[in-house]
Amino acid sequence: MNFLLIGGAGYIGSNVAYLLAKSKNNKVIIYDNLSTSTNKTTIFKNSSFVLGSQLDYIKLDEIMKKYQPDVVMHFAAKIIVSESVTQPLDYFENNVVGMINILKAMQMNNVKRLIFSSTAATYGNPKSIPILESDPTSPINPYGASKLSCEYLIKASHQAYGINSVIFRYFNVAGASDDYNFGVYNKNSTLLIPRIVRSILQEKSLSIFGNDYNTKDGTCIRDYVHVIDLANAHLKGNDYLQRQKGVFTFNLGSNRGYSVLECLQAAKETLKKEIKYQFEKRRLGDPDVLITSNQKIKELLQWEPEKSLADMIKSEYEFQKKHQLF
Repeated sequence: MNFLLIGGAGYIGSNVAYLLAKSKNNKVIIYDNLSTSTNKTTIFKNSSFVLGSQLDYIKLDEIMKKYQPDVVMHFAAKIIVSESVTQPLDYFENNVVGMINILKAMQMNNVKRLIFSSTAATYGNPKSIPILESDPTSPINPYGASKLSCEYLIKASHQAYGINSVIFRYFNVAGASDDYNFGVYNKNSTLLIPRIVRSILQEKSLSIFGNDYNTKDGTCIRDYVHVIDLANAHLKGNDYLQRQKGVFTFNLGSNRGYSVLECLQAAKETLKKEIKYQFEKRRLGDPDVLITSNQKIKELLQWEPEKSLADMIKSEYEFQKKHQLF
């Protein structure tokens, strides 16, 4: 089967490629502009790498004509919530125009299966916890709004062109591949687990953004899922699209929430390291609590997470040490 992974050299995409490349029957085409990643995917014998942007429609069309993918997996996006508040037009241009280009190229080349990386940020401040896929979407930042716009385009493209899709609304992804080759290479990542590990390895104090949230300890609560568990969900999503036609939305998380301070404590216990920290002002656009129900994805895709928060922390630690990302 031919897989086109747009943004396939990034954090999520490279881990999906890592799993797909284990099957000799799969041909994996990585399409990425390397803006936030280092291309390590060339180590896969059954993969090809193409340098390109989702904003380049002509190149996307050429690649789909050349490789005739059976399925497109779309990971490429700007994803920093606070940055989206100060650069909203950049976020809509990159995320939404990129989505239009991909869907148009799929339509022109008769590619009928898409798996799309969306986000829990589409829900905004949820009215109830855990969050269900049927709950209202009301994003409170341009990042979430741009992803929700992409979801609307995907649904419209199913109605108009027969493109069948799985939409995964990611909660907080953490950890690295089992061989520690694929993870967050961006040293400026705003993701919590990489920041905690980096502060330990650098022996520097960690900035915690906000201690006045409406939570048990004042720090925001998030639902964490290991990147390999998440990558496995994409394989199951593709299997599902081979049997079903339509657009299917799934929350992708663990159904368990941890506060920032609880993550710090877990890192301290897992790595047997002390962690210094200080509180700073909240970041723009961060809701108090995001925890998903994963009942729907369990029932329809037979997927559930296998790895713990401790597994995420340990693999991130080993990944950063291996690649000296500190």
